[in-house]
Order: sequence, then structure tokens, then C-alpha cells
Amino acid sequence: MTIKRICCAKSRTSITALLILGLLTFSPLAMSGEYTDRLSNCLLTATTDQDKLSLVKWMFAAMALHPAVDGMADVSLSAREQANREMAELMIQLLGKSCFSETRQALQNEGSLALQTSFGVLGQVAATNLFSDPNVAAGLASIETYISAEDLENNIEIGQ
Repeated sequence: MTIKRICCAKSRTSITALLILGLLTFSPLAMSGEYTDRLSNCLLTATTDQDKLSLVKWMFAAMALHPAVDGMADVSLSAREQANREMAELMIQLLGKSCFSETRQALQNEGSLALQTSFGVLGQVAATNLFSDPNVAAGLASIETYISAEDLENNIEIGQ
């Protein structure tokens, strides 16, 4: 009994790690299989706008831990825990209920990489939502105040 529990716990941990890696890398493999595509489509259709916002919050809370942005992003422990809870509930809902059949078929036929790839697709959609927000887009565009066309012409040789 104990060995089975340890095995299952290790399996769940590695699957969770693959899902998280897929979400945070945003780089699903260009060649995905039929079952991975079905799972990806199910994840996309099963997530609501609120689910995608939960995903964005979770990703931001995780990224805020990077030392490069430590002084810029201050996410409280309670906010990070809330984001983790929401994301865990979403993953359980998607994999265990909404897309259970697609998840099982993808795992059986294409292995755990199917989960990483499918959640990578979902992560890309969440990132697209994040970056298409008018406030975020304006923040990204504000770099133009520091770069002039003349600076670009003087420092970039095009076509050589």
C-alpha cells in the first residue's frame, strides 16, 4: 500500500511539474499528436474568461519571484497562495472533469509530454490575453519614448 502511494505521489508530482513547465515556457512542440491537439482544444474551450484571468494571475505571481524583478513586483504571500489555489482548482477541473477523456487518451497514446504541450497552448492564450490588455499594451509601447527612428537608423545596419 505504501509503495503504491509513494509511486502515485511521485507520478502526480512529475505530471504537475510538466504542466507547470508547459505553462511557464509557452513553447509547445510544433509537432503535436492527434490526442495532444484534442486535449489542447478541450482545454481552450473549457476555460472561461475568468479561468484565463486566474491563469494570468498565477503566472504573474510565479514570475514575480524572479530575482530580476524582485524590487519591481511585490506580490503578497496571501495573493500568491490565492493564485495557487485558483490554479490548482482549475487544473483539477480541467484534467479531472471537463477534459478527463481527452487527458486520459493523450496520456495513454502520447505520454506526459502531451500534457506539457497542451498546457503550453493554454499558457500562450493567457499570455496573449495579458499582452493584449490596453494598459499592458500601452506600457509596452512606452518604450518608444526612449528610442527614436534616428537612433535606430544610426545603430542598425539593415540588409548587411
